[in-house]
Amino acid sequence: MRWYFGIDEAGSHTITGQCAKLAVQTAAALGGLEPVLLYYGRPTDFTAWMARQGVHVIATEPRFLAAIRAAEAAGTYRPHSIGHWLRLEIPLIERDHEFVLYTDCDVMFLRGVDWRTIRPRNLAAAPEMSLRNWRYFNGGVLVLNVAAMRASYEALEAMVCAGIARPLSYNYDDQVVLNEFYAGQWDRLDPLLNWKPYWGHDRRAAILHFHGPKLDMIEALTEGRWGRASPHEVFLANMLEASADAYIAWFNTLGDSLQSIDVSVALRFHRVASALVRHRPNIPVGVDRSFMTQA
Repeated sequence: MRWYFGIDEAGSHTITGQCAKLAVQTAAALGGLEPVLLYYGRPTDFTAWMARQGVHVIATEPRFLAAIRAAEAAGTYRPHSIGHWLRLEIPLIERDHEFVLYTDCDVMFLRGVDWRTIRPRNLAAAPEMSLRNWRYFNGGVLVLNVAAMRASYEALEAMVCAGIARPLSYNYDDQVVLNEFYAGQWDRLDPLLNWKPYWGHDRRAAILHFHGPKLDMIEALTEGRWGRASPHEVFLANMLEASADAYIAWFNTLGDSLQSIDVSVALRFHRVASALVRHRPNIPVGVDRSFMTQA
């Protein structure tokens, strides 16, 4: 199965870039995936590392980049990252395979999957936050029907450009676009292929997606360096604290499984698990879990 992921140069220097390397390493350990990195920016040590691991690196930019830059110049739009938009280019780039896999960078491959059984009309995806909410999907793991999505690309691009051009469209991103454009036209993906740590510790998970709190944020929280000044900071802290037991179990499991791949990363997961255990007395009883029912 051909596997696409995307990042821009700025993102490659952050925890996202570190996660992308771990995703490549865990995919290689399982086998069966052909990794392709869509990259926006100048070649760096990051892209050189990817090439050494056998990743096919393709210099890419969104076809609608001019629309993004115009809205930025007007002060009405700021993209979370150009790297997130690169997934929309896959149907224009891919010419060999009918179906391909896309994931965000912050995933780990835990088990092999028979991808031949997943044949969506347009795309297959799992829920965003609540396992019961199939009205809105998370774009972090997608199986794409390349030809079908290529056929609708022009209309999708028109929607993107119109959305970006709207006044104060700050929250407009690729996941919003895909959910709007393919509403009622996407297929369900087994949540075990896009499992979130806060859903609980389930060893059947094939792809673990660090949606929500990232490793560096969790470290900062346990060390007292994570503020709660903004609603987003409060939301992430609440999400972690409400699911601390699951995170502890996942980090210990990952620490054990990664010993043969990257010892330093394995030790980091164990350290974070221990820090979370020490942090538990500070977690309030009855912490709000309403995020589990949100889209």
